Amino acid sequence: MKVLDIFSWVSEKEISLEQLEQIFMDYKSGVSHKGWNVLLELPKDAAENVLNCKKELQEEGKQAAFIVKDENVIAVIGYWE
Repeated sequence: MKVLDIFSWVSEKEISLEQLEQIFMDYKSGVSHKGWNVLLELPKDAAENVLNCKKELQEEGKQAAFIVKDENVIAVIGYWE
């Protein structure tokens, strides 16, 4: 598996792109991070910008995962299996 894109809506000071990638990779390996959830399905009531990211990734032949904190999507990960 390879992470190709990360769209983030949080400050680099709060969490870096590298940390977001690690949370996703850990999830795929069965490791969870307290307070951070990874979803492979589009979250219910996702904002338009999240929908647009998913659409763009799919058009490029990539899969999308969603990192959620406090019930808000804070990042979209584009990846290939």
